Amino acid sequence: MRPDTIADIDRRIAASSTERSQTRDLVRAGRGELAEDDPTRSAAFDARTAKSLGSPEAVHDTNDFQPAAFLADGAIVRRAVARVLVQAPNESTSASGFLISPDLFITNQHVLHNVSDCRNAVLIFDDEVDHTGKKVPRTLYRLAPDQVALFSDEKVLDYAVVSIGERIEGAATIEELGYCPLGFAPDRHRLGMNVNIIQHPNGMPKTIAIRNNLLTAREDSRLYYETDTEVGTSGSPVHNDQWDVVALHHYGDSAPPGTSASDRSAKTLVNEGIRISAIYDDLKARAATLGPVGQEIVNRALLLWADTSSGGRKLERRPPPSTEPGESARTSYLADSGDTSMATSTQAADTLVIPLEISVRVGRAQTVVPIVANRQAPVQMQTAPARKRLGRMAVVAGGAEGVKLDTNYSNRNGFKSTFVPGVTLDLKAIAKPRKSMIAALEAGETGAASGVLNYQNFSVVMHKKRRFALFTATNIDGPTYVSINRKTGLPAEEPEGETWYRDKRLDDAYIVNQDFYSEWSHLFDRGHLTRRDDPTWGANAVRANKDTFHFTNCTPQHWKFNESIKFWQGIERYVLEKGLVATGKNKKLSVLQGPIFDDNDEWGDDVQIPSAFWKVIVWKGQGGLKAVAMIADQTALFAIERAGGAAPPPSDTPVFVNEYRSTIATIEQKTGLDLSAIRAYDTSAGELPTVGERVVSTPNLPFGIA
Repeated sequence: MRPDTIADIDRRIAASSTERSQTRDLVRAGRGELAEDDPTRSAAFDARTAKSLGSPEAVHDTNDFQPAAFLADGAIVRRAVARVLVQAPNESTSASGFLISPDLFITNQHVLHNVSDCRNAVLIFDDEVDHTGKKVPRTLYRLAPDQVALFSDEKVLDYAVVSIGERIEGAATIEELGYCPLGFAPDRHRLGMNVNIIQHPNGMPKTIAIRNNLLTAREDSRLYYETDTEVGTSGSPVHNDQWDVVALHHYGDSAPPGTSASDRSAKTLVNEGIRISAIYDDLKARAATLGPVGQEIVNRALLLWADTSSGGRKLERRPPPSTEPGESARTSYLADSGDTSMATSTQAADTLVIPLEISVRVGRAQTVVPIVANRQAPVQMQTAPARKRLGRMAVVAGGAEGVKLDTNYSNRNGFKSTFVPGVTLDLKAIAKPRKSMIAALEAGETGAASGVLNYQNFSVVMHKKRRFALFTATNIDGPTYVSINRKTGLPAEEPEGETWYRDKRLDDAYIVNQDFYSEWSHLFDRGHLTRRDDPTWGANAVRANKDTFHFTNCTPQHWKFNESIKFWQGIERYVLEKGLVATGKNKKLSVLQGPIFDDNDEWGDDVQIPSAFWKVIVWKGQGGLKAVAMIADQTALFAIERAGGAAPPPSDTPVFVNEYRSTIATIEQKTGLDLSAIRAYDTSAGELPTVGERVVSTPNLPFGIA
């Protein structure tokens, strides 16, 4: 490693000193879970950890409880790690590395500097001793840099990803060795957790450093951890306790000879690794620079982590459900007209960023080892037992409990139909064409027959067959809009841990609850329909925020929606902050939204997955009443799953998500709802309205509203 690179690393390590010290202190005090300052990551990590322990909750008072499978799983994973021997004309270098797919191997760029080094390298698998102290048979492979050879400079991400070549000695096949796939989900690491490293220090046979190793600090592309490493550990995988790879080890700070034990302990245990999520993103971007074969190899590798975490559960196509009164014979949510205009007209429309908001994922994987022993099919490890069905009220998915839910639903105001002056959005009238599909409330509940569930500043109408909302309706008031602290449930600016609730006014048979989301967390996020920020206004803003965390307001949204979350702009919030509030005009909005189903939907167990989501926003601007309609289609993501993870062609649309401007008439046709009260105010036929400064309508940019 070059001196300038080491100097940069030393500066980063010094800068992380305070954070590392705080993490150590919290862990020593038995409060290690507080070291993580990202509540979304913490909640996701807790959910995944709880699954691995077969427990409804993560264990925080100790970091040393592990399921017995921890040892067996680690034994499987270790075979993907090899010693890298580079025999150049003037020197010989020994380091570590590991398979990330049946085709690709990764180590540091400071180990394999270039294609020439790759051609001079030998990978030695199973370089270890057995339980008797005898060496086991080794298997040697060459690299094949002519297929794929991607390098990131040691000062950047310090990786070398190269194709596996021919076997030159030994009996182990790639299928038997398996691989450790790259991933980027936020449930893979948390500050204060343990890390485990499989390595070849000083050219020794395979060695592991497990337990009593802390992840103490994090940067955008780096993790800092305290564990035993030596020269030769470079290129090793850094694992969590579920044996997911979270970092590529590339540097351990060393102490000069004669350093005291206390100083050495403080100095040598500081290691820097490259975050796997950063490598994942970089490989995804650089795959496009390769030829067709190289692109296919890299893209296939980037999807393996999701495939191997699925526990064998796959979506399936089914015949359309039998029709009932109010259901079209052609499809349950498409009109009999057979109108396919959405498939063509929206392609030419301006692309908008849809304001669907995704909640924290509840652990991407079932408790499986991310390692494959066959090139064709993943090893299906035994998963933790399914959680027992929880009580009717609340389910904690990790994170702070915050303010407790007020279950006296009689005090909820619900959606106000005349909230926007000049128009009446009667929920019963909107739902009338779907009346036979509405889930009635429990006997004795207010408005039981109507099926309207009133919450603070919004309402939900449930579909009794789908067990998801037919639609939700939300009022947003600019002057009293409050930002809720997502950690405590109180007004503030910080993120929040999540607690999701059942609604006692509705029979459980009409709601898809946590059982489904736990079983299918490898594919779906729990996604809000009414965004958590939208109803948080007025004196009861805290209650409104809590109310959005009811399963009645939740739908399964493919996890890849989360990839582009940093590009999304909430249309309602944009209007409030950039338009209506800034100009002093009327500051009231009403928002309708819901899922879309059709004959081509996928099924997960007995749950039909929405193919798309729609949203209509209504307001009164300077020029009078206006409305805008949007649809976000996620079927392309399911096509990727069915194709075995083949990546789609490059697109200007962020990360596989189709985001379209639509029309109110199209949404009526696709949902069977009656939106005639606002049909005349649809802005889709003309130029996008503006407010204040002109906002040009381009892909991935919000539009102005007047």
